[in-house]
Amino acid sequence: MKTLPFILLTLACAMSLNAQHLHNGDNTLSAGKVNSEHSIYHLDAQWTDHQGDTYSLRNFSGEPVIVVMFYGNCTQVCPILIKDAWQLYSSIEKSIRDSVNVLAVTFDTKNDTPEVLRDYAEYEQLNIPNWHFMTSESANVRSLAMMLGVQYTKKSDGHFAHTNLVTVLDKQGRIAKRIEGLNQPMEKTAEEIKSIMANGMQQ
Repeated sequence: MKTLPFILLTLACAMSLNAQHLHNGDNTLSAGKVNSEHSIYHLDAQWTDHQGDTYSLRNFSGEPVIVVMFYGNCTQVCPILIKDAWQLYSSIEKSIRDSVNVLAVTFDTKNDTPEVLRDYAEYEQLNIPNWHFMTSESANVRSLAMMLGVQYTKKSDGHFAHTNLVTVLDKQGRIAKRIEGLNQPMEKTAEEIKSIMANGMQQ
């Protein structure tokens, strides 16, 4: 079992309280309402990951998917969000972990090119199988965010106010679980992913 990357762990420990303080108020947006019966796989768009590979979201159907939305220039909260996604992924039983994909989708379609995302993945020690740091056209990112209930807006300083959310999709691309906030416990959600794998049922 891969241990928690050192950089992510130190970032989480060093910045957790500071991030909660700096990224509140007009910087943190609450999750919006969603329809858990709708599948994100109905979105017809092309996405490119940090390896330069192109996908449609339906390429990930048939297996649980963890989705987190972030941007690369976020140094306060997004590293913790990515760490939370890793914490969930690493909490999944080893026997089924290889069947779970993680999609880390950037808000910053202007600056977070596939090359930038590759550097980000390598820096965070997450250039690993089943992890996809992804970008697309701005309209496609907005559509995905709306379906997930992730709100975001670009500020005058170039940073983004956004929802802090980790989402689990079932095998059909429907929302099975949303974990809002930072440093949330992930063990029960890992068990729900195991149930999705076993039953193919939305939790």
